[in-house]
Amino acid sequence: MNTQEIKRGEYNAYYPISELKMANVNRDKVSKHAENFKSKLNEFSWMMPIVISSRGDVIEGHHRIESAKLLSQKTIPAYIVNWVDTEEEAEHLEAIISLNNGNKAWNTLDYLKAYSTNSQDYSIVYDAYLKNSNNISVGNVVNLFFWTTRNKFKKGGGVVKNYKFSIYLIEKISKLVNEYGKTNIQAYCVREMINIAFTKAYNDYKALDFLFKEYAKLAKTDHPAATSIARFKPLMELSLVEFNIKRNANNKRR
Repeated sequence: MNTQEIKRGEYNAYYPISELKMANVNRDKVSKHAENFKSKLNEFSWMMPIVISSRGDVIEGHHRIESAKLLSQKTIPAYIVNWVDTEEEAEHLEAIISLNNGNKAWNTLDYLKAYSTNSQDYSIVYDAYLKNSNNISVGNVVNLFFWTTRNKFKKGGGVVKNYKFSIYLIEKISKLVNEYGKTNIQAYCVREMINIAFTKAYNDYKALDFLFKEYAKLAKTDHPAATSIARFKPLMELSLVEFNIKRNANNKRR
């Protein structure tokens, strides 16, 4: 049985930092981690090289580079690969994100922001999050627009299914939070409301208008179900059933 040859790069223990080209992805997170990494670098020295392309474009290791700069280093150990065309922005981004898919330091916002540079769908959702970040969690905004698996989202596979419907939902939720605050409109209950909107009352604006009014009543009266993981969804689903029964009965009378 022949063993497949896997591509290998070249190692340079003293690559000039001045010749590196930093990626724009996740630069705010890089700055936060760089200061913390300085002490580890001093204590343990270089245990792992950065990964760069043959052009000097950084693929992995941005915060280590910034830490080295803070320590006035002129060179850095680098592993150089020649099979990633970093002149193609999409390919460069794919390589960066692929290396970070298993990195617990990256969160939903990191992936959303990274893909927004090349994906119109992710850009739409990222813009919607920025406009509503004070009222809705990034996870709920992603669910509002994509309604997809976490794994598919992290690989850039999110697609905006129904922009008009998602905007309707985000406006309704933002209004609730503005009126009753995050204490009464909890993120996990919002998540369940989104679930009901997509799986039980999809595109039924009248039904959802009714449900949001019911949600507002719960929040206004400090009803225990308004902030209960166990009680909120069943109550909303029951309200939806009762609304549909009443609407069907009214339609039959006409």
